[in-house]
Amino acid sequence: MATAHGSRDDEESLRAKISEHFVSCPLCLEEYKDLTDLPCRHTFCKGCLKDYITDLTPGSKFRCPMCQKETEVPKDGLEGFTHNFFIESLQDTVLQSPHKKKCNFCALSFNTETAATSKCITCHDYLCEKCSPLHCGTKFTKDHKVFTFQQLQSKEYQKEIQEQQKIFCPEHKDERIRYFCSDCNDPICRDCRDLHHDGHKLLSLEKAAEIVKLKLQTKSLGMQRKLATGERKLVKIDKTMASLQENENCVQRQIKARAAHLRQLVDQQEKTLLQELHQTTSTHRNNLQISHKNCSATCSSIKTTTEIVKNILQHGAPIDVLMLQHQLGQRLDELQSTSSVEEMPEEVNFTFSTNTEVDQEISSGAGLGNVQISSQPALPKIKPKAECKLQFDTGRATVYISVSPNRENITIHNMDNEVKVFSSDGTFMKKITRVSDTQLKCPRGICHLPDGRMVLSDIRNNKLFILSPQWEVQQTVDVNIPLGVALNNSCTKIAVAQGGREKSVSVFSIDIKGKITLTDVIKDKDGEQLFNLPHEVAYMSNGCLVVCNISPNKLHILTPSGDPLYQYTGPDNKLGTSHGVCVDAYDNILVTDCNNQCIHLVSPDGKFIQYIATEADGLEYPWGCTINQDGHLAVTEVLGKVKVFQYLEK
Repeated sequence: MATAHGSRDDEESLRAKISEHFVSCPLCLEEYKDLTDLPCRHTFCKGCLKDYITDLTPGSKFRCPMCQKETEVPKDGLEGFTHNFFIESLQDTVLQSPHKKKCNFCALSFNTETAATSKCITCHDYLCEKCSPLHCGTKFTKDHKVFTFQQLQSKEYQKEIQEQQKIFCPEHKDERIRYFCSDCNDPICRDCRDLHHDGHKLLSLEKAAEIVKLKLQTKSLGMQRKLATGERKLVKIDKTMASLQENENCVQRQIKARAAHLRQLVDQQEKTLLQELHQTTSTHRNNLQISHKNCSATCSSIKTTTEIVKNILQHGAPIDVLMLQHQLGQRLDELQSTSSVEEMPEEVNFTFSTNTEVDQEISSGAGLGNVQISSQPALPKIKPKAECKLQFDTGRATVYISVSPNRENITIHNMDNEVKVFSSDGTFMKKITRVSDTQLKCPRGICHLPDGRMVLSDIRNNKLFILSPQWEVQQTVDVNIPLGVALNNSCTKIAVAQGGREKSVSVFSIDIKGKITLTDVIKDKDGEQLFNLPHEVAYMSNGCLVVCNISPNKLHILTPSGDPLYQYTGPDNKLGTSHGVCVDAYDNILVTDCNNQCIHLVSPDGKFIQYIATEADGLEYPWGCTINQDGHLAVTEVLGKVKVFQYLEK
């Protein structure tokens, strides 16, 4: 019984979440009535649109209340807009809608309103108890499928409903949606295919749904990382609030003890100082509480949205996934772009100072003392000694490494012309020697887009490969001797270090459709050559670019436009050959030093902080490096081992 009760609670929770995010009209904020789609795919109640649009004359124009896209009133007025059958299906199946449906046949034939008890999932007509048995009695409707509302909401019939349900084209209302145009990213009917999509690549709904599912799954996995970051931030804020309270209590006791000794002289001053302390503490506590509230709300939204995506992916029909991809993708992108789970408010610390000669000073009118405030950025502390959390052997000389959005370790072995994939715990999964029909000829750098796609450089092919999560080539870009690659935080730019005679860093832009175009080449400044051999690159959160150079061994920190900001050559200018560089979430720069068998931690302004790991920690000839989803540093060693270090305090 407890299990059944829990299941009912889960269903009610799911209904509430779907209702909140997908079946409430943005204008009236209530459950949709007579759902109407605009061409921009935003949905509203027909009545709300009627009130919103000031001029319903066919051909007149108005702006969508959500995206402000200009829309033209169809020749049939509001009736010319598309009915949203998908959300209507949600109302009939997942939700228990409070709005009673009326029998379409009674309204059409007898001009009467009769409560519907069933729905034809073929033509989407609602039917009353009397009309329901008659609906399939004509040659035009004999193959239609009619279900009662109880059957629609029962899990027993869900598979059959998904198989039988037909969604009709918004433009050609008598034609079923049968295909998915991958060029236009739209589900289409047979007429659409012939009229508007001639020569386009068409997929079956099932095949297209699998592709979209993978994209949504990848975005959802990215949310898990953001959720983990937010939850860690909540723990940090809780600890900071507790420390703030303890700090306040300690200083308060000092003030009171000092005041007790000088009570007759300093009563008023004591009150003033306590009030100052309390007001300042309250301000910072309020800031922490606001940050806690915002982060908690974001985490809750992430949990809710990922649960909805998971349910739709597991239980939704292909057409459900396709029709909802825009809303789900947009919601996931909005959550991915929010910064409320990464930014930490600064910590403050109070101390109480006194003067040993204060008695005389107080007698002469001097103050009791001052509450001094010292603040520092809310950065995690660096561990005195990095802890090796994982190590595994790749079996071959390993050069470079990256971590995919789903936590797979990708190692590049350019001497063997291959890429290897390992699970998050170091278990070997597969080896890649070809991408589509192209043999790898010295793969070199790799970076990952949030949707699971990859950018892989290949030196002897002189190309960048843009790969699907299944390692299929989606696009190629000709680049001469491409080495390290890096993606900026907003996923709008790719930097590529180029060797040989190029001695430059090329920057490519990524447009909305994913097309990659060369926009800048960084190689000199005021006639001076910047690089001798740039070979590895990384982006900071503010768009600044970090470039590793060899002969001389030097780290360049450049502005987003490519102007020099800082240079780093190591303590006493003894930076060894640095083949790997990466930037953590706090813009700390980590550089491998193969000659000196250590890893440097460098500040964003190019100053040495400390060594993260050295030969004494078991590090042997480090080469490539990257930061994984846990904020740990993954490092490759020349002889084939991968070691993962935790260098920040939790």
